[in-house]
Amino acid sequence: MVDVSQEARAPSTVADRRFARPPSVGDRPIRPFGFPLPPELEFLTRHGVSRNSLLRALATTPQGVEPLDALLGEGIVAEEHYYHALAQYLGCAYFVGEQPFAKHFDAVKGLRCGVAPLAPHGGGPRAVIAPRAPLVPGLIEMRASGRLAPESFAVASPSRFAALVRMRRGEAIVADALRRLPDRLSARRAMSGAQIAAAALVAVCAAALGAADFHALTGAASAMLWLLFSASIVLRSAAAIAHADDIRPKALSDDELPVYSVVVAVYREADVVEDLVRALDGFDYPKSKLDIKLVAERRDDETLSRILGLRLPARYELVVAPPGAPATKPRALDIALATARGELIVVYDAEDAPSPDQLRLAASRFAADRGLDCLQARLTIRNADDSWLSKLFAVEYAVLFDLINPGLCALGLPVPLGGSSNHFRVASLTRAGGWDAWNVAEDADLGVRLARCGCRVGSLSSDTSEEAPHELVNWFRQRVRWQKGWMQTSIVHSREPASVLSALGGLGALSATVLIAGCVLSALFWPAFALDVLMRAFEAGRGVASAWREATDVFVYILALAGIWALVVPAVVAAKLRRIDLTAKIFALAPLYFVLVSLAAWAAILDLALRPHYWSKTEHGRARLTAAAKPSRRPLSRKLATGFSSSRTARF
Repeated sequence: MVDVSQEARAPSTVADRRFARPPSVGDRPIRPFGFPLPPELEFLTRHGVSRNSLLRALATTPQGVEPLDALLGEGIVAEEHYYHALAQYLGCAYFVGEQPFAKHFDAVKGLRCGVAPLAPHGGGPRAVIAPRAPLVPGLIEMRASGRLAPESFAVASPSRFAALVRMRRGEAIVADALRRLPDRLSARRAMSGAQIAAAALVAVCAAALGAADFHALTGAASAMLWLLFSASIVLRSAAAIAHADDIRPKALSDDELPVYSVVVAVYREADVVEDLVRALDGFDYPKSKLDIKLVAERRDDETLSRILGLRLPARYELVVAPPGAPATKPRALDIALATARGELIVVYDAEDAPSPDQLRLAASRFAADRGLDCLQARLTIRNADDSWLSKLFAVEYAVLFDLINPGLCALGLPVPLGGSSNHFRVASLTRAGGWDAWNVAEDADLGVRLARCGCRVGSLSSDTSEEAPHELVNWFRQRVRWQKGWMQTSIVHSREPASVLSALGGLGALSATVLIAGCVLSALFWPAFALDVLMRAFEAGRGVASAWREATDVFVYILALAGIWALVVPAVVAAKLRRIDLTAKIFALAPLYFVLVSLAAWAAILDLALRPHYWSKTEHGRARLTAAAKPSRRPLSRKLATGFSSSRTARF
């Protein structure tokens, strides 16, 4: 087992790590060599760091950033080395975890403020502190004035301190993270008594009607499902043609940009960690204003070892999720949210490669529109040509993220978020309760919950390249999890129908129902309705259809054609936008793809009954970042001039 509290065993001098990467001065003038350094940096010159390197770091520091945060965030000095040197300068011990915390230590408060009392230990320090940048100058001033009692405390780096607190007080940390969302809004609870009673009533009525007239039962069920399918067709069509502007507000300068938290859950992702770090390091965003949290499971030795071996700068924090149930991605995200330092936060998956300007664009959008609470960037597939599965998956993503979701945003309807590239105001996300750790489609659930809380979601015209599962078993596991999560989401948001109707209004509630429940029911029953259409056509051809059958055939045929239109036309348009080659073979295999989706939905029912909160892991790293992602599309408004006007559930 990897000892995550010992990730930095380096010596106490900072001299050997001061140039993790060459500093870039840019157009700003370097401070003259005689210019006094801030006290939190000045003492480093006595520990082997050149004044020139410190002045260069300050020269490129954006306004509003503490000099120490710039130094550590840029990786000019390693965090462990700095705090070793600080402890030496203050004359106190450096804490490596040899002394236990006090019995009644409040781990949650301690993690937020960076202070923990220690158990009595024969005259040793009484507390450990992990001072962040704003507090260090005060400590140095107290040392200079003789008001410091260095024997009474020990110093630890914030990363080491947080790792030790999570390791020793994991239960309290997890309990606090999961307490954010009320049980009534969580998939932790099964169906309510009212839901069970309603389901039982429907079953009894259906059984009675079936016993009296089986054809009447099938006719009633068919009519209800056809109405739902009709609503789904109308909604998808309206969203696909709704106009979503390619909004690009005035870009913020480095000085104006806020601190941005980036969270990535990494479980069994050792093969893609280096690619992930390379993608995150590629952001066009001040390094000193990034708070990147890689959340790993304690049992995942291989991924932990790979991350620790990279010796990442202080803008990265390895958050080790304490063991416990449920072992899901949203639980990991909730744990990271508790200590997010940014005003804004974004979630990525381990295999993601976001556009370098995505954070800057999102920050500018949030600054320009104070009423905006969430932005969904576009997810694209970089390995569409790996197999017919990955190509159809890529088309599915293109329809959803280039057409449907932006259209829903433009119409002001609830948006079932994708599980990646969701940008939030931290205050709005916290107000909505964070993620539901018990829901395996936490993204779709959060999208509906944001709408219920009155939060506004917008689309972000920026791409994040992802890897599609191109092997059948991997694809099927992922699809079963998605379907199970949408079932959980349907159960959660149907517990309080009056509340949902009041919060979303009639159109919003109908839209949410069609998007989530309709997606599940469509997957479950579309093969039966496809067969029904074929049988109607066959009977009509033989001239054996009844008068009633003939009267309803026209409606069914029109609806079937509309359904095909709502599937095929957006797919063709979205594929053209993304330069995905749709061959005759792919069109021929599309029905098989939808049959597999239906099988996954039926398997999800069994999975929901047997292991409702089990997270089936999607294996990443099958298609490495060796080839560049496909070129970004041009604005939709320019490419859809021929009549299909512009605008646009899923994942871990």
